[in-house]
Amino acid sequence: MKNMRFLMISMFIATAMLTVSCSKDEDPKEEKDTTKPQINLQSPANETSFNPGDAIDFSAEFTDNVALGSYKIDIHFNDGHDHKAVAAEGEWSYQQSWTFAPELTNETVSHNEIVIPEEVDGVPILGGEYHFLVYCIDKAGNETFVTHEIIVVEAPDVTAPEINITLHPEMDQVYVRIDTIRISGTVTDNKQLSELLVAVMRSSSTEDMVNVTDAFVIVMNANAEVSGQASFDFEASIKVGQTPDNNVPPRDVTWARGNFYVIIKAVDESGNVSFSEHYPIVLS
Repeated sequence: MKNMRFLMISMFIATAMLTVSCSKDEDPKEEKDTTKPQINLQSPANETSFNPGDAIDFSAEFTDNVALGSYKIDIHFNDGHDHKAVAAEGEWSYQQSWTFAPELTNETVSHNEIVIPEEVDGVPILGGEYHFLVYCIDKAGNETFVTHEIIVVEAPDVTAPEINITLHPEMDQVYVRIDTIRISGTVTDNKQLSELLVAVMRSSSTEDMVNVTDAFVIVMNANAEVSGQASFDFEASIKVGQTPDNNVPPRDVTWARGNFYVIIKAVDESGNVSFSEHYPIVLS
């Protein structure tokens, strides 16, 4: 009887162990993947410079211990990561994601589909340092990123100031001694102005002679306050026969009878020059 009881207990234990063993085989506990993928960003190299309109040559190797998921490129202006609510004019940003083929553990990606625009919303692209970030997410959701800095070279400013005249002498208007010649208007620039000159010129004088040192120039206004301004309202006047003129510092000039013209010269900080039309006058 005792032997029978022992035999039954042994069979029960063996059956239980077999059940546990089969249960483990049928429901294995998989280890969670917590290993982040790796990125070897080969191009663009850190602090590479680009001109507006250039394509960025991108190349990177992505590796994961189990399976890659996707990668993303994020480019934005280096604002010190203050992350302003409103981007500055011309500030460029770019984001795009790509998905890897299933079950890949290693992939080298190369393309040049990212093109730096020349304008952003109609404004020349803002030059300076940009963050170039590459993110990678594996199949388990682990994420890593690397960052380089790229430099967008600001396009040269070739836009001359604009001159808008609101008051000017009538065509061939005659002035006698002590009459006052007047002209006014607004000068604007896409960046900053550096010089404004309003002058009376002999009719035979050319525009390359319009400067504060030429002996044939009678300066009505040489306004230093225009420097650093994007827009400036000007008024200029001078009495016929006045000496010295309104140069800075004032300069003694010689008036004469004959044909002259009034002209405005504007220069911006990049050295771009524009002239108003000529306003012919007669000094009698």
